[in-house]
Parts: sequence; C-alpha cells; structure tokens
Amino acid sequence: MIESPGLIHALATPDRLKALDRIASIDALARETLDRSARLAARLLDASVVLVTIVETDRQRVIQHVGSRHPRTAERTLPLSWGFSPIVVTRYQPLVIGDVRSHAAYASNPAVAPTRMRAFAGVPLVLDGQAVGALCAVHTRPHRWTTDQLRTLGELATAAMSEIRLQLEFSVSSRVNAQAQATRRRSRQLQGLAQASIEINSAGSLAEALSTVTEKARMLIGAHQSTSSLTRDRSWAQTVNATSLSDKYTAWRGFEATPTGQGIYAQVCSGNQPMRMSQDELEAQPGWRGFGDHAAQHPPMRGWLAVPLIASGGGNLGLIQLSDKMDGGDFTIDDEAILTQLAELAVSCIEKTAALDKQREIARTLQQSLLPPHLPDIPGVELAARYHSADDDTQVGGDFYDVFQSRDGRWGIILGDVCGKDTEAATLTALVRHTARAAAMIDPDPAHVATVLNDAVRTHGTERFCTLVYLTLCPEDDGQHLDMVVCGHPLPFQVDGRGAVREVGEPGPLIGVLPRLSVRTSRFTLSPGETLMLFTDGITEARRHGPLFGEAMLPALLERTAGTPLPELADTVSQAALDYQGGRLNDDIATLFVRATPAT
Repeated sequence: MIESPGLIHALATPDRLKALDRIASIDALARETLDRSARLAARLLDASVVLVTIVETDRQRVIQHVGSRHPRTAERTLPLSWGFSPIVVTRYQPLVIGDVRSHAAYASNPAVAPTRMRAFAGVPLVLDGQAVGALCAVHTRPHRWTTDQLRTLGELATAAMSEIRLQLEFSVSSRVNAQAQATRRRSRQLQGLAQASIEINSAGSLAEALSTVTEKARMLIGAHQSTSSLTRDRSWAQTVNATSLSDKYTAWRGFEATPTGQGIYAQVCSGNQPMRMSQDELEAQPGWRGFGDHAAQHPPMRGWLAVPLIASGGGNLGLIQLSDKMDGGDFTIDDEAILTQLAELAVSCIEKTAALDKQREIARTLQQSLLPPHLPDIPGVELAARYHSADDDTQVGGDFYDVFQSRDGRWGIILGDVCGKDTEAATLTALVRHTARAAAMIDPDPAHVATVLNDAVRTHGTERFCTLVYLTLCPEDDGQHLDMVVCGHPLPFQVDGRGAVREVGEPGPLIGVLPRLSVRTSRFTLSPGETLMLFTDGITEARRHGPLFGEAMLPALLERTAGTPLPELADTVSQAALDYQGGRLNDDIATLFVRATPAT
C-alpha cells in the first residue's frame, strides 16, 4: 500500500513540514506561479493532462489541473494512494513511465483506470531542500518521453520554485522593513533630544551610530566615562562597541577587555530595567564583582548609571553605562530619564541599520540568483559580462543576462531589462530568464523564443513589460553566424578589428505588451577579432549634465578601445559610465561582450 507507515514518516519530517508551512504562508502567490508553470508545460509538452500537487502528510492537494478532468481530480483533495505524485516526492527524483500497463506495481494504482492514464512523467517541486510536491505530465496513450521534454519539465519546476523562493524572501524582507519603519516613527516622536537624534540617525554604519550615542550620552549627562555595548548571548557577555572618556581618563583609553557577563550590568540586561547607584551602593550590591582579572587595568568608577537597549520586540540588545559625574555628585532620576530616551534613539538606529543590512543581503542574494554564476566556455568565442546595481542597493533590479546551450548545440545569449525595481520586477525577471531557457530547449529560433516570452509575460498577470536582445551563435569557417531579435531594447554595437562601430539588428516591439508579437530576425557574421556589445539602458541613458553617455561617449570609447582585451574593455566601459554620472549610478547597468576568436 502506498499509504504505509514508512511513507507517512517520510512525509512528516520536521524540515519538510517547515517547508510546507512556508509555501502555505504565500498560498495565493504560489498558486499563481504554479498555475503558470502548469499551463506552459501543457503547451510546450503537448500533454493530455498536466497536474501540480502539494503532497502533505495525509493527503495531496491539487493546485492546478490542465487538460481532461476526472471527477476525482476536480475535488482538489486526493488520498496519498491516488496517482504517483507521492512517489515522486518521497523518492526526491523524477519518475518517468512510458507505459503504465507494462509495470504491474503502477498499473494497479487506483488512478490509472478511471483517468485512462498510460504514460506519466513527474518531477519534484523542491523548497529549502525538501520535496513539497510534484509537477506531472500525463498521456492517455503510451509515450516515449524525450530528453528535451524531461529537461523542459524540470526547468519549469525549477523556475516555479525559484519564483516562490523570491516571493518568500521578499515577504520576510517586507516584515523586517515594517519593523524598521515603526522604530523610525518612534524616534521622530522623541522630544528634547532633537540634535542627538539628527546626529545618531545620520550615522552611516552601526559602529558610527554607537560611537555617536556613547559620546552624546557622556556629554548630555555630564560624565567622565561612557560605554555602549551589545549583548552577545544569553550569558549576557558583551561586545564593547564604543567608549568615550574625558581627558581625566586618558590613561585608560586603551583598555579593551570584553565583559564576560559576570558583572552587575548583567542584571540590567536580563531584567531590561535601568539601574542607578552611588559608588557605595554599587559596591554593596550582591551582584558587584569589582573588575575581576582586569581590576588593575580598568578605569576606576565613581557612581554608576546604566540603561538597557531594548529591542522593539522586547528583547535585550545591550546597554549604555555612565560613571563619574562631572559635577562630583550622584546620577539623578532626570539623568536616568534623558539616558533612557537616548537609548531609545540608539535602538531605533540599531534596528534600522540591521533592517537595511538584511535588505541589502537579500537584494544581493536575489540579484545573484538572477544572473549566471559564471559564463560558459564557448569554442571560438570570448565572453565578458558586468553588472552594477544602482545606488539604492536595498532593491533588486530588473537587468539580467544569461548564456546557455540549446538542444541543437547552438548557444543562446539573452540580455534584457524588466520594468521596475521591486518584488514584482524580480519575479518577472526570474520568469523571463527561466522561460527563455525552457523555450530554447523546444526550439532555439530567436523569433520562437521571443514569442514564448511575450506569451509568458502577458499571462503573468502584470502590467510590467520587458525589453531584451536574444541571439544564437553558430560557428562557421568565417567566424560566428548570429541570428538575433531585438524587442524594445537598445540596438547592440558591432565593433570590427579597426575600431569601426555600427548598430546591428532591427527594432522590435516590447515583450508583454502586444497580444501577438511580430519580430524580424537579423542575420550577420561576427568575424574573428570583432566584438558585439549588448547593454541595458543604464549605459545609454547615463547622464549627470549634458548629453546622454550612449550618444556622446560610448561609440567613441568603443572605437578607441577596439583591440583591448575583453575583460579590460568591460571594466573600462563600466567605469566610464560611472565617472560620467559623477560616481553615482542612477540605474542598474548590465553589459555583455561577445568577441569572435580565430578557430583552433
């Protein structure tokens, strides 16, 4: 029986349950993504039925069903014994059956006879390293599945789950950003520390912010010693991030011993409550430990005021400590109130910086996932590519490029730009890139690939569009023969060995706007020593003052550098565009250089 205890156990591992919960958290978006993949699979594979299921511990849910229906599949919930999706999931690998009836174990499955299933191919849908479901194609007659068909099915499953991962990452990023915005609103409401607030929140890094907080704490309260530290773990050990000492304590400015969590300050962190004491009260406290092994090097203390750094979620981030009040007296309740407000400002800045760091990391990770990790080695061709994001590095841009081999051995090259810089742009970029690969496996002809991409973007349910250049390379005795389409994108430049520069290609319509795409394929040869430059509008429209970089500088620059080694040429163009804008990029820049080399 398929619903054996072993199967139930395999489907109920903690990591897999966590992955199922993650995909359920964006159920509507995931359904849209998987629906597009199923419909594209049905069209590309010409299958009788395409089915997408999510396999849970006690049932399987039908997310999408394309093709002829059986009353049972219309129920949207199926037992684990129905069909072969649970087998695909538990085996964590594709299942391919050319004729179900030739396999006794499969022929007896309760789904075979009612649905007239004869051939089956299914690939797992993988999230966080766990198979959560399956993308399946079914024929009602025996069918010999080709390598290209199975590769296409796998590419579509990978593309769908890549898009779902993007949606999940941006969901997390949005929640982090919402928390940061809440803390910034709180800091704007604080009164009485306006100047300190301006200086702290203008800090460019966490270290600079804590240094400013520490210095302001000492100056606002009027103390000789001030220290800010962040909690490392639940032992309340601290990392001292900043110290401010007046000239009275110059001799101790080199003291850098790390608090171990054994001092009285641990009570401030564990209870998240301020503490204010005279020196006599401090030394009478049971939690007072002196300075331990560092007593000889630690600056002497004269009274003590400490307030916790409390995170917006209520946890402890660290604390600010003061000692030796300049007027010689003890710290007051008013001193405590001012320092508490300053600590709130510090927390706002710490969480804001952490949120921005998280967004930057997510943006960097996602941007890398939209670009190939490296360019392939192609005989007779040298490649170089560069990508530079705009100054707002918390967003994912829509510029992309890819190089891949199609089923007939030709190499496909695509470079494009999706409208916008947000979650939807990143999702659409992933869709275009992966769909291009899948379409090229069916037919690498540029006009065919452009048409499939246009249909995919239009059915994506967005008002966004895409511009792109797609070409194929075919080696011949006189160089590389290129077939190329240009869809709403700047025309590439071809540079011969003498430095003559000309535009190549014919302009075509945008991807995702017109219901029927009509493009013209340009055919030309790239002779040995000649270079083709593909680029996004971040290059052509770069400007600070005066004319656009693409009009005033780029052709002349390519003419002067025609014989430059390709990696150096790619760097030179990027740096020139950056310098032309005064060192600040207003838009992302993607460039890809193709140079034909002598045949070996």
